[in-house]
Amino acid sequence: PLLGVDPIPAPLMMEDHSQALASWAEQGIRDAVVINFDSHGDIRPIPESKIATLQDMYRRRDWKGFKEADSVADHGLYNIGNWLYAGARLGIFREIYWVIPHNMFPGNDYEEHLRQFLRSRMFSVKDIQTFRMDNKQFRGLFNGIPITVCSPESLPDINSPLLLSIDTDFFPVYSNAYRTHYLTALNKIFRAIFRKNYRIQGAVVSYSVNGEYLNPHLRWVADTVGMILNDPKILDEPPSAMLKLLLKLDNAYRSTDPVTILKHVKHYDPLYPEAPILLYKAYAHMLNGDTDKAYETAAASCKIDKRYCAGLPYIGSLYSVKNDCVTAERFFRAGIAADPEMSNGVHRLAQCLRDNGNFSEAVVYYKKTVLLNGSFPMGFMLFETYLMSGNRQEALNSLKAAVRSLEQYPYAEVINQPTADAIYTAIDYTDKEDLKDMLKTLRDHMAVKHMLINYPRSHLIPALQGL
Repeated sequence: PLLGVDPIPAPLMMEDHSQALASWAEQGIRDAVVINFDSHGDIRPIPESKIATLQDMYRRRDWKGFKEADSVADHGLYNIGNWLYAGARLGIFREIYWVIPHNMFPGNDYEEHLRQFLRSRMFSVKDIQTFRMDNKQFRGLFNGIPITVCSPESLPDINSPLLLSIDTDFFPVYSNAYRTHYLTALNKIFRAIFRKNYRIQGAVVSYSVNGEYLNPHLRWVADTVGMILNDPKILDEPPSAMLKLLLKLDNAYRSTDPVTILKHVKHYDPLYPEAPILLYKAYAHMLNGDTDKAYETAAASCKIDKRYCAGLPYIGSLYSVKNDCVTAERFFRAGIAADPEMSNGVHRLAQCLRDNGNFSEAVVYYKKTVLLNGSFPMGFMLFETYLMSGNRQEALNSLKAAVRSLEQYPYAEVINQPTADAIYTAIDYTDKEDLKDMLKTLRDHMAVKHMLINYPRSHLIPALQGL
């Protein structure tokens, strides 16, 4: 199909971007060019042992095993952060174009800005040295894989059929960088794509609500992307009443204006309430301080469409940021009960429980997070919680798993103070207990070195008292 003229039949609408890899592998796609609209590179390296296992599955056409290998947990072979790397190593992709939502190309210093950008995305110095500007496209290699960083204004000319990959987390960053609302952003992006007359071999749209990369109320943006791919003529028509309403609600939400949100919702009286509209309404009640109405409305949104159940833990996280763990816990538990497979909010519930001294239940939810997302970084939180509860044997077991995971994950990052504090606890513990190998791994890891600068110790570690 010619993108912008022909409908793209049944684009893959995926929760996680990495799910596309198994689908394209099973279809027999080989040696393809990928254009990936994404705020993340999704090309982090994978240990050779895991690549070998994945290659074996691929050769044997074990598609069930291949799909199940998609996980950020310790046993996973590939995931949302490295699926493009996996596909390139398997020969499914030969070249990757990464379209970034950041406005970095104008100006005299854009090449240096792009080098800094790649450094921030954990590209090695050796790889960054391969990159050169070519017609406002930054071309280079990542572990030998050809990759080009470009913007919507500098899309490549490609004559062969290609794979189109769109992660919805692209649009909030683009919207902020270019100071435009979502409907204008969608229009600009797709007009730019359509001008290139790409022939589409396959297309995937990722929601990315799982893992908290996209706020749950913005699922409608992904749905709109799917609609445009199915019917490109939509761009030539005025937006539907529903899209206009969603845009008004989102603008009011961004402005933290609950009065305007509720006013817009009041004038909308559909026969069947729409899940995203109810979720915006729930946010308005939360902003107004009406916790009960916020809870009831978010629960109603979840009941209409299970995909919007992540709205409950999202609101819970907003309460937890205000240190209102009692209220936050109510929302977390409701979201997890509605969708037990959900990872959103699980670690925050564990943190609330731990802060309230409920160590035994905190351990349950930390374990669930480790099972879903791997031992880094939550393994360190689990270690610290066991230590605080006095269970030193389980603390040591958890610490060993967490350090092993960190050792195998060279691109790990510490992104919040609680995680940093847990790692400080681990450093002090391994020092006191003379666990030299683990202490050396911790002190030598780049993530810990960066942590020392970005997240200084916030307090004395209570878990170590009495050791």
